[in-house]
Amino acid sequence: MNPRIDEHGATFRWLGGSPPPIVVGSWCDWDVARGLRLRRVGEHWSGRLELQPDAYVEYGLIRDGLPIADPLNPLRVNNGVGGRNHRFWMPGARRRALALARRRVPHGEVSHGSVNLGWLAAPPLQRRIATYVPAGAAEPELRRRLPLLIVLDGLDYLRRGRLARILDALIADGSMAPVAACFIDDAGPARPAEYAANDFTLAAIAELVVPAAIERLGLAPQVVPGGVGRATILGSSLGGLMALHAGVRRPDLFGRVIGQSSAALVEALTVGGSTMPPIPSTLMALIAVTSPPPIRLWLDVGDREGLAGPNDRLAALLARRGFDLTYRRFPGGHDQTSWAESLVDALPAMFPPGD
Repeated sequence: MNPRIDEHGATFRWLGGSPPPIVVGSWCDWDVARGLRLRRVGEHWSGRLELQPDAYVEYGLIRDGLPIADPLNPLRVNNGVGGRNHRFWMPGARRRALALARRRVPHGEVSHGSVNLGWLAAPPLQRRIATYVPAGAAEPELRRRLPLLIVLDGLDYLRRGRLARILDALIADGSMAPVAACFIDDAGPARPAEYAANDFTLAAIAELVVPAAIERLGLAPQVVPGGVGRATILGSSLGGLMALHAGVRRPDLFGRVIGQSSAALVEALTVGGSTMPPIPSTLMALIAVTSPPPIRLWLDVGDREGLAGPNDRLAALLARRGFDLTYRRFPGGHDQTSWAESLVDALPAMFPPGD
């Protein structure tokens, strides 16, 4: 089995010929230049990575410039960009999200459909959505009172993150208040433009997606004129940036925001050997110069991500401006497994029982 794990780190082995692969992963933002280089030890190759005892890690092998599979580790996971990563957990790593997703509790109702976003969105304009209502909420008046959770990159959260099953278990346990949810698919190749704190995207969500979800789920209006909205918006990476933008711009609709590994880039960032340029937006200026809206924020980020520093600075700015903010780093990377694990804490905090 690869790697060999102890309390302080992981030792990788390569039993093939020369040259050995370079090990890259979530600890180095998949940058080959910062990857782990193996050295010959007897008849094989070996290299050690020091890690926190509670870390979750995804990794891959690069040999002669190309990704290859690790024959000593069958544990693989869809990485969301057309490939599969190997993975492992350190001895103290928590797997609560996986356990919750496998729980035998009553399943909520998940329905699939689409909504046309018209000229406000990047193609495809006919966007796939899925709606969720928890078990036991069949009675119309009970449904009507539910708050709405909008999930950006929603089909990733639904399929790879198994968020509906996590909601089922947390609600069944009484760990969080019941919610309805709408999972909306992203724009694919146009996703960077769509989620870069874009007011057109916000208009499409607020004026088309939310009303469609309310109608299909039988919910009460989520806008609170002159107050804090009943809806919550969740996103990760660029989706986290878009979620924060939605809360700042439309607090009458989105009274709660969950942003995971938010790509709030005011400086260039190198990821996987490629440079991500700063993302120009009015969001940071709005945060810096306007009074904070009375919304609740949950932001989190992996402690070894390249986005950890920018998120630290974003959280510090939000705290200085007086936002109601919970901010934390988690022992993982920029991946759905880490985000799902952090949601085990975020969802009960944002939807406390009895809320």
